[in-house]
Amino acid sequence: MSFKKDLLGFSLNSVMATERLLRGRQSPSSNVDSVLILEYMLPLGCCVHLTPVYEAIRQMRPDIMLTVATRGIGLDLLRHNPAIDHLIGTPDPLRETFAAAKALRAELAHRKLRPSCTLTGASDQRSRIALMALLAGAGWRGGFTLAPQLYHVPASYRRDQSLIDNNLQLAEVIGLKSEHYEPRVYFSSADVESAEKLMQFANPEGKPLLVMVTQASGGQRTGWHDERFVQVIRYAHQTLSCAVVYVGTSADSAAVERLRLAAGTGTSLTGQTSVTELAALLAMSDAAVTLDTGTMHIGRAVGLPMVILGPSWQKPLEWLPLKTKNVRILRGEDRDHAPVSYKLDEVQAEHAIEALTDLLHGYPANFEQRQARIERSLSSVDHRVSL
Repeated sequence: MSFKKDLLGFSLNSVMATERLLRGRQSPSSNVDSVLILEYMLPLGCCVHLTPVYEAIRQMRPDIMLTVATRGIGLDLLRHNPAIDHLIGTPDPLRETFAAAKALRAELAHRKLRPSCTLTGASDQRSRIALMALLAGAGWRGGFTLAPQLYHVPASYRRDQSLIDNNLQLAEVIGLKSEHYEPRVYFSSADVESAEKLMQFANPEGKPLLVMVTQASGGQRTGWHDERFVQVIRYAHQTLSCAVVYVGTSADSAAVERLRLAAGTGTSLTGQTSVTELAALLAMSDAAVTLDTGTMHIGRAVGLPMVILGPSWQKPLEWLPLKTKNVRILRGEDRDHAPVSYKLDEVQAEHAIEALTDLLHGYPANFEQRQARIERSLSSVDHRVSL
């Protein structure tokens, strides 16, 4: 193992030596006027948790040209983000590293962009992404990586900080002060119109609107017992006078429909929204009861009051919006591992009902608050026009 590691280190050092020979020495500098960020690890939460970096750069250095290269849902999520100047789509570097780098180089040349540096966030620590950064030849390289030999300014993940605050180290890499910024997800007026039509269908009487996020994204044990969801939904509808909508992907539709039928109320909107339409819908709602999943992170980004059902086996510091006034987090005591049958067993339906009642008491359904959330995230930018 040590021999292989030494051999890999020797190979990467040789690559850097070749780069210096062909391109000259790349020297990190505080005189940064154009930044390229690579974002290719695409769980929705990872994408949302990188958006504070774009906000930080735009707020502290509005003169910097900010370009993001990504793919798939990353393009969809950032489509209307006004903090970004250029959004570039490429093939997946984890599958087609050279093709992705070639496409990125071509697009940078087409747009006449010469980035001072290329950066990668904490979720994008993959050697192939580092190799893509090198092959793209877009200035010096900094940020998080498993191949620090290829980076001029590698960053180290700090376990005592959240994923967001770790990502904000990228601001430090380019000489900016690393202040805390919250995630932001933007949507268009067309997204608002689409969301309004869905809401008129689901809530024609204009009741307080509660969003239920009952399906996890898969892979990790973050689900909750259906019968406990049913108790919460019935209480919200019958006692708190809420209209209930269920959101999720098309793949969630069957499970959501079973739950909706068991609860006897609500409207399923699964598979009916794009990611930015979902953001608009959440901004226009009054509260959510949600698992720790991608939709929850979008809810945080648009400022929606939420009750979050969090897993006890995952440290809350990394992902959850701690100390956020309009959020109630329910989870058990910390544990190292979750049993195979684990379904947030420590959180009872009564806990969620109490938290939701308290949340709606402090943040009652309010037209002005919904409008404020919409205006805060409404954008006239559409990067997909140039893709």
